[in-house]
Amino acid sequence: MPNRRPLRIAIIGAGPGGLVLAQLLRDDRDFEVTVYERGALEMKDGPSLTGYRILMTPDLLDSLRKQLPGDVQVLLDKAIGLSQPNGNRLGFMDTMCKMICRIDLPLMRSTRSVSRWKLREALLSGASSGDLRVEFGRVFDSYKMDGCKGIKISFADGESVHCDLLVGADGAGSRVRKQLIPNSSRSSTGVTTIYFKAPFTPETEAMIPWASGIMVKAMAPRRSMVVAYYKDAVKPYGPYDLIQIDPRDSFLMIGMASYTDEFINQSKHPDDMTPEELKDECINRATHWHPLLRALLAITVPSSVFVSHIKTQDPIKLWETPELVTILGDAAHSMTPFLGQGASNAIVDAMTLAEKLKLTKGEDFEQRIIKTRLREYETSMLKRGNAAVKNSLYALDLAFALGNTPWKAWLRNWALLIWDFMMPHPVDVRQQFPGMSIYR
Repeated sequence: MPNRRPLRIAIIGAGPGGLVLAQLLRDDRDFEVTVYERGALEMKDGPSLTGYRILMTPDLLDSLRKQLPGDVQVLLDKAIGLSQPNGNRLGFMDTMCKMICRIDLPLMRSTRSVSRWKLREALLSGASSGDLRVEFGRVFDSYKMDGCKGIKISFADGESVHCDLLVGADGAGSRVRKQLIPNSSRSSTGVTTIYFKAPFTPETEAMIPWASGIMVKAMAPRRSMVVAYYKDAVKPYGPYDLIQIDPRDSFLMIGMASYTDEFINQSKHPDDMTPEELKDECINRATHWHPLLRALLAITVPSSVFVSHIKTQDPIKLWETPELVTILGDAAHSMTPFLGQGASNAIVDAMTLAEKLKLTKGEDFEQRIIKTRLREYETSMLKRGNAAVKNSLYALDLAFALGNTPWKAWLRNWALLIWDFMMPHPVDVRQQFPGMSIYR
């Protein structure tokens, strides 16, 4: 009806999923959306993945771009990094830089790197003018049904607000999920990854094994290393600064993964190590590796370090009583980073949920109708998300479960080599970099 009150939507968490949902509903007067974020507006590029990158397919980027407000579209385009001239690739090699397997499928070659930092800036467009309502420093505590007032949301500082629909986009440790689905659980993989940035200059770009725009994985028994990058379209190269990398600059991304209890430095837990100690840990693991990989580790910037103890969401089934409370992204299906799909799945969740909510507009926002649309969203979201979690575990197992011993790692590498031999490859994918070789 013309004078009806807009549907009040509260989104907990200003990650990619929460902000995409808010932007997609921003200009629709039938919705009154507020995002509540525990962090601050001005973030430092410290121990957070905010300053790294995500991977998005062209179809997802195009679909998202078409639905976002114009001011956000412009900023989103600036967040998309440059690709290799012949597309991006994924390669698996051993620690002596011998190529084992090359994955160069069309979808892989067309996938784009997107700066997390610049994506966040794009998705916060309108916050300063009030077009997008985001409240920072708001730590969610709990929610409860409050009769005709709707849902009462309580914050850690004792304050509260009311809404009609609550969306938990508050990450892997989601408090919304814990209250909505008390028996939900997450499992540790036992693997910890240490991420660093390194300067991106013409000289360091030439050090990237196999010139891959997505990633190259060097696999050793019970350990792995990943090399990838983000190359800004406006300013492709940054300064050679080993002290600090501006979060808006291009960068190399270097990650080193191992079992948490197999760190060389056993004097303290990884969370208690200094950035310099974490860098030394990575360098010490690569003592007998190819000089190129050791050189890449040597130029990592300690101040950019991010430590990730990898856990995954145990499969969630549809909860029995549908409420006007739902979840998206890592709050519903946190996964390993070994496929690089966590953020893109959160964005797909947000786009799907926004579409379902807009379908309720002609129904006068009856709770029954909204619950039906939410159930449709949750059904598709869980099916897609649980599958993504499973696939990301397969990718982790490729590096770890199938490489737990030197013998297993040898068999795995030969199986990948045979697979690579049987797969067709474009001619340009055969290019090699200095120091690179291939088994055959």
